[in-house]
Amino acid sequence: MRIQRLTNYIYVSLFVAIVFFMTGCDTGTYSAEKRYWHAAKKFNRLMQNLENATPQDYQEVIAAFREITIRYPLWPNSPKAQFYIGQLYAIQNNLPQARAEFETILNEYPTSADICATALFAIGIIYEKQDNWEKALEIFDKLTNDYPNAYSAFQAPLYIAQHYRSKGQVEETEAAYATALEKYQKVIKEYPNTFIAVIAEDFALTCYINQEKWNEAVDYLDSLVRDYPDTLLAPKSLFSIGIIYQDRLNEPQKALRYYRTLIDKYPKNFLVKPAEKQIELINKSK
Repeated sequence: MRIQRLTNYIYVSLFVAIVFFMTGCDTGTYSAEKRYWHAAKKFNRLMQNLENATPQDYQEVIAAFREITIRYPLWPNSPKAQFYIGQLYAIQNNLPQARAEFETILNEYPTSADICATALFAIGIIYEKQDNWEKALEIFDKLTNDYPNAYSAFQAPLYIAQHYRSKGQVEETEAAYATALEKYQKVIKEYPNTFIAVIAEDFALTCYINQEKWNEAVDYLDSLVRDYPDTLLAPKSLFSIGIIYQDRLNEPQKALRYYRTLIDKYPKNFLVKPAEKQIELINKSK
């Protein structure tokens, strides 16, 4: 589907943010780092062979991360080790134990804001899977209030909207998307020159994409170009508008105009080469 190109472009930015968060550049004792490296290697090997994994395989990886949290409770990567433990129980569908492990992060590592926010998000999802949506909403509300600029806090409003959409609850879906957009737009307005604003732009665009509101998306992105010409928001918006006109609205000439504006106004931006590639594709199709 042509929509996939736009969706992939958005989630590349989001994936980069997640990878940066999960890998980080923490330091600690050599022994802790060595144990963490081996545990992470076991985790990756397990993930690549989930179909054949046994309970013993899971426990082996859990034990490897558990040893880190016990031996090095003050080491910067210990909260992440604890998060892996929660993930492993969740993958096995042991939701009560998974929730308990994520709650340990909140209790034992309260100063690790990003990982606490991620743990809260995971707890909310667990409550959803346990058919306790009211409790899930309570957790998501706590997440957005306590950690408003955490990546997981950006995920929560969109996740809520997607939940209602999956249930076929039209009015709730529309209200949730409106709430999500309001949050993302507020963040952009308050922090236009930050990486947070770039993430908010991606999430806002995802809201429009999920609802297939292409003209509204173009109008909003156009406003970002107009209001924030000297930020990263402008070239990203120009490129996104070009993709929308090219793939969804079937107006390649308008797409060309936006791609060329991007190239002319922001010649050093990383999106120039992708824009040139899209221009080439449009010209070939004539």
